[in-house]
Amino acid sequence: MKMKTLALTVLIFCLSALIAGAYGQEKLESFMNETTPEERAELQTEYMKKSLMLSSDQEPKIHDLNLKYARKMQDAYNTNDRKLQKLKKMKAVGSQKDQEIKSMLNPEQYATYEKNKEEMKEKMRERAKEKRREK
Repeated sequence: MKMKTLALTVLIFCLSALIAGAYGQEKLESFMNETTPEERAELQTEYMKKSLMLSSDQEPKIHDLNLKYARKMQDAYNTNDRKLQKLKKMKAVGSQKDQEIKSMLNPEQYATYEKNKEEMKEKMRERAKEKRREK
C-alpha cells in the first residue's frame, strides 16, 4: 500500500469500527497481521503530523497516544471472541481514543481529524460496495 493510503487506513481503523462483511474482515485480518502496533502508531502519527499540522509539543504526546491505542486495538483483535464482538470491542477502543485525542488538539485540528475520519469511512464503504458487486 502507498504510505498515505496505509496511514489513512491506520487512522480510520483505530478510530472507528470497520465496515462489516467479508471485504472488511479480509482487510482487517490482513492489516492486523501485516503490521505491528508500533508501525501503525508511527504511520498514524506521521499522517496526523502532516494533516493536522501538529506542533512540536503535540507530536510526542500524539505518538504516545497512538501507540497506547494501537496496542489496545491489537489486544481487542487478539481475543478469542466472535468477529462481531471483536469489532464492538475495537469500536469501543476507538471511541476512548477519540475522547483523549480531542483534549490534545485545538478545535480546528479536531474538526480536520473528524473530517478525515468521515472521508475514510466513505472510501471504505465504496470499496466494500465495489467488492460486493464483483462477487
